[in-house]
Amino acid sequence: MFGLLIPLVGIGLQNALIVLIIYGLLPIVRSTYSGLKEVPAQLVEAAEGLGSTPAQVFKNIYFPLALPSILSGLRITVVMIVALTGLAALIGAGGLGQAIFRGLNTMNTGLIVTGSVGISLFAILGDQWIGQFEKDESLLRVISKNASTAQRNRIIFPSILVLIAAILALIFLNPLSSKNSETITVASKPTSEQFILGEIISQTIENNTDLKVVRKFGIGGGTTNIHPALISRDLDAYVEYTGTAWLNVLKKDLPENNFIDFAELNKTYEDQFQLKWLGLLGFNNTYGLAISKENANAQKIETYSDLALKSSQFTFGAEFDFFERSDAFPGLKKLYPFNFIKLEEMDINLRYQAFEQGKIEAVDVFTTDAQIKNLNLKVLKDDKNYFPSYEAGIVIREEILKKYPEIELLLTNLKGKISTEKMQELNYEVEIQKKSPADVAKDFLKNLNLKDGK
Repeated sequence: MFGLLIPLVGIGLQNALIVLIIYGLLPIVRSTYSGLKEVPAQLVEAAEGLGSTPAQVFKNIYFPLALPSILSGLRITVVMIVALTGLAALIGAGGLGQAIFRGLNTMNTGLIVTGSVGISLFAILGDQWIGQFEKDESLLRVISKNASTAQRNRIIFPSILVLIAAILALIFLNPLSSKNSETITVASKPTSEQFILGEIISQTIENNTDLKVVRKFGIGGGTTNIHPALISRDLDAYVEYTGTAWLNVLKKDLPENNFIDFAELNKTYEDQFQLKWLGLLGFNNTYGLAISKENANAQKIETYSDLALKSSQFTFGAEFDFFERSDAFPGLKKLYPFNFIKLEEMDINLRYQAFEQGKIEAVDVFTTDAQIKNLNLKVLKDDKNYFPSYEAGIVIREEILKKYPEIELLLTNLKGKISTEKMQELNYEVEIQKKSPADVAKDFLKNLNLKDGK
């Protein structure tokens, strides 16, 4: 449902609220209908026979008798919605789910635990809060004048606690101020590399201007959701890769030499989407296939063709996107006759863990991945030159550049400043050394000494 609403309302909080409200209606409506339907007909007839009006029948017969069923449905809905709210982080709606996904993306167990425990506590708190209304018909007593002090306190204190928690969450997330005249929204895909690059862009703007930067990092679906969000003005800038833009956004076939003309790419973006590429950052994060160096040496596998000949001995694992994209596995298999024992589809951030645990023996990689060094992998040679270049560059809305012309100079000065080796090093600091993307970006910019566009 989050995905279906993106073309209609875009990403972010509005999308999440609509989906969660619609999703939560079903158990409430079903339980309310069931509770009202199960009210004994003879009680209704007796009330009507005594001269009760329809409103009095509902208040004194239907509502009290259906209340346990209604509250049961409400209790289920509260727990379910709190849990599902975590998924809203995938569409840039923030929340505790963002900590979970950021932890997965950056291999940070602490963030995963923090987000998970936080969501669990909110679910338990909500469940217990609704549960108080179910005890001893507390709700009816509280709303009447006959409730004792103890009965009122049993409802009022948890309600105040829930209200305070909700207010603190709103203050922390501050969703209503995420977009204003002096704000730029920077997005990223759900990888540690993209978190780092998003921070580099954000901190460059914050350090040299008075503009506020809203970070919408870890957007699920990557380009598929971020590009339309730029068109609809929900987002303003992010880092894209030339190969992805050419094949998946422009839907163009690769030239015979797999060389993408950057000038043509940029001009097409400006003409069709009013988006501009501010140069290339300096590294090429293309796809690759890797196996352990031990297997490579033992079986003398150096190239994709070598792996294809012995693929029946390997289980291959990759992210869902790799098996779907036309420029990834579907086209790769047409060129190289792979016949793996099994194909394992998984989240992009879990494939290295699966490799380390021995669940897969071959894996797709990006050439800047820190895990290549950490797991002692052998990146095989693409001997038929299937994969194109995926050079990283900053894409931004032209409207933003016209409104804040100083940003173009600042971000253009990042051109060519990050080599492939440097990007792998930055990824290593986040994924292996467990530094935060913000700190890694801060150190990088400090060493780069990028000030006032110089």
